[in-house]
Amino acid sequence: MEIISYTPTELKVLIESELYKKLEQIPISYHRAISHIQNPAVQDDDELLWAAYENEKLTGYVGVLPNYIVENQVRNKTYWLSCFWVDEKYRKENVASLLFFSLIKRCGKQLIVSNFLPNLEKMYLSIGIFKPTFYKTGSQFFCKSCFHNILPVRFPKIRFIKPLLKFGDWIINVLLFFRKMFFKPLNINSVIAVNSNFDDEFQAFLQLLNKNRNYIERFSAHFNWIIKYPWVLQGKQDKESKRYFFSSKSEQFCYDSVKFYQNCELKAFLLLKIRDKKLTVSFIFSEDEMLDDVAAYILRKVRNEKLIMLTVFDDRISNKIRNHRIQYIFERLIKRAYILPKTLNITPDIFQEGDGDNVFT
Repeated sequence: MEIISYTPTELKVLIESELYKKLEQIPISYHRAISHIQNPAVQDDDELLWAAYENEKLTGYVGVLPNYIVENQVRNKTYWLSCFWVDEKYRKENVASLLFFSLIKRCGKQLIVSNFLPNLEKMYLSIGIFKPTFYKTGSQFFCKSCFHNILPVRFPKIRFIKPLLKFGDWIINVLLFFRKMFFKPLNINSVIAVNSNFDDEFQAFLQLLNKNRNYIERFSAHFNWIIKYPWVLQGKQDKESKRYFFSSKSEQFCYDSVKFYQNCELKAFLLLKIRDKKLTVSFIFSEDEMLDDVAAYILRKVRNEKLIMLTVFDDRISNKIRNHRIQYIFERLIKRAYILPKTLNITPDIFQEGDGDNVFT
């Protein structure tokens, strides 16, 4: 068994190599690798990926996403765990441990873990370099009935009634359509600009909102990178995308970069992610007085594009949406777990939904 780590330069060599072309399973998709290389927080000596091979067969891999956190005006390098996979045939051969401890040796005291499998939590905490698990609560607002997609996944034994569930969804959604016909559209008092122009004005706006606060470092370059180098491409699954275990393609995947102006001054910013009719508020920068307009824009988009679900981790926006109960069927509270290093005096309160790799997936 051989474990190879990849810096940005080495990662570029890998995805252009003959080995990469002939692997049945690949450790990273081509466009995801390019995104890692273009990450404005990455340095030449950062190790981004560790892959385990046996006779040129991929047996597992683990990867990280470099980022910076500003704490008490000190810039700290961090690494988000972004993928961890081991071939089922090799799970009894200690591959996971070898990969994990290669990762910990390089960036353990700077590692942030989120969206992990529950059965791995004890392994992370047993190392002694992490704080106890933190949780952050968000909301999922179901705006259309989609039980035929949800229930068979949670309860595989009822897959045979999926056509019946689909018909039930159709009936409910027709009734919802007629109910919403009598709903007066929400007013928006701001001038809206949907664009990806992250210029000096935008940068000054971010700095103003984050002044004298600990925050995840987010500059114009950060948002340019997200928009230009996605990890998921829009399109149908194909032979190439099936070589990668994690998401590489999705039938619908796009971002909306939305700015709100009043009196020609930038007052709020949203970065929305839409994937397969599900909208996520990845980033929001806004003073409280702008939240009515922000929530109205989000709900208008959900309605106009007939989206199924809305995910929000900002309590201010969730509270505004709850004031418009007619706009959704029901709300489900969700929790996101975070495991943070003891070396940083931070809590998940400084994170937005899109921090780490969430905005990319």
